[in-house]
Amino acid sequence: MTNQKIAIASEIGKLNTVIIHKPGSEMENMTPSTAGEVLYDDILTLDLALDEHRQLTGVLEKVADQTLEFSDLLTDVLASEQVKLDLLQDVCALHGHNELVDDLMVLSPEVLSRQFFEGTLLKKDTLERYLNSSSHAIPPLPNAFFTRDAVMCVNDKAIIGSMAHRVRLTEALLLKAVFKHHEKLSGHGFHFDGTLTQSDEMTIEGGDLLVIRDDLMIIGYSERTSARAIDRIAQKLSAEKEKLDVVVVDLPKIRATIHLDMIFTMLDKDACMVYPPLVTGAGKCQAYHLECSFGKIKKINEFSGIPKALLHFGMEMRFVNCGGDSAFRQEREQWTSGANFFTFAPGHVIGYKHNKATMESLNQAGFEIINAVDIIEQDLKFEPAMKSAVMMEGSELSRGGGGCRCMTMPVHRDPVDW
Repeated sequence: MTNQKIAIASEIGKLNTVIIHKPGSEMENMTPSTAGEVLYDDILTLDLALDEHRQLTGVLEKVADQTLEFSDLLTDVLASEQVKLDLLQDVCALHGHNELVDDLMVLSPEVLSRQFFEGTLLKKDTLERYLNSSSHAIPPLPNAFFTRDAVMCVNDKAIIGSMAHRVRLTEALLLKAVFKHHEKLSGHGFHFDGTLTQSDEMTIEGGDLLVIRDDLMIIGYSERTSARAIDRIAQKLSAEKEKLDVVVVDLPKIRATIHLDMIFTMLDKDACMVYPPLVTGAGKCQAYHLECSFGKIKKINEFSGIPKALLHFGMEMRFVNCGGDSAFRQEREQWTSGANFFTFAPGHVIGYKHNKATMESLNQAGFEIINAVDIIEQDLKFEPAMKSAVMMEGSELSRGGGGCRCMTMPVHRDPVDW
């Protein structure tokens, strides 16, 4: 690995550094009646989620040079009193509780880091607060184990997400502090800082941004990522480039397709996982091509879908079907994050075991199916010339609304020879 801290020029390059977050007590700080406030359809069982997440962590520790824990990185930067004060002022102001800054400042970095994730209870010491239905002044962060959403690494800099829902803005502020101040990540600044935006029309989240090559991005125009934000990101990313192509996929603005990576993920240089109805089927999503140069969008063209767009850029792909060939299985397995794979080296991916038809599709496409437990316990080595799909338990985690790509934030990958 080079000394460069951030280097992401593809979705598939050999993984060197990745950020994850182990689910914690924040997952238990909600009830069926409050789950909707933090964007959950149901409550999750922490012990089950932890058992599943350990499989992801175990595999990543085998294949990456550095597996960084979000909460540990946050603890490290909170050792600075100035960083702690700045971050507390931002978070408390966000939630309208500036009076908490002094009380929280006295906490140790370890305790404060944990409290950021678990939330801070609302003191019911006034009638207004007593009648407030919320139990927290600063809400818990049960979505934080989806580290992909609030930050994106592109080339040598990060993009801090402009979150579509207020309840997730804290995650963006915490990750901004980590990427700004931690010695393992800082130094190059940001392409774009979404925490500074004030408009509901300027939203972008990491599940919608896929780095295909250093000159080609695919971005989902979704319920979480706006057209205005895509324009801004395209301008920022092309500021120093003579040519940057951005393909924008117009997703249905519904829960099942909150992000592009819920219907499309890269598996290899010539293979991708797709949800057929929206990628290769008759109802495929429309795609727009933004031709960018030195910070300006020079031209906009249209494609009938992702396949035509990729072919235009010289990428003749094999499309592996989430859910196999059955429309019934496709719909069921897409809902349980069957298309949301994380690629840790060209042709080597990890996804959920319970999506059986999807795993069978991968096997038919030439991927050897390997159990995550075998990787961890037997220390199996991956043969670069072969293709493999690691299957991990994820029935509980997927109920949170995401898969392996959602739970991983790659910071450094090897370049890919296209």
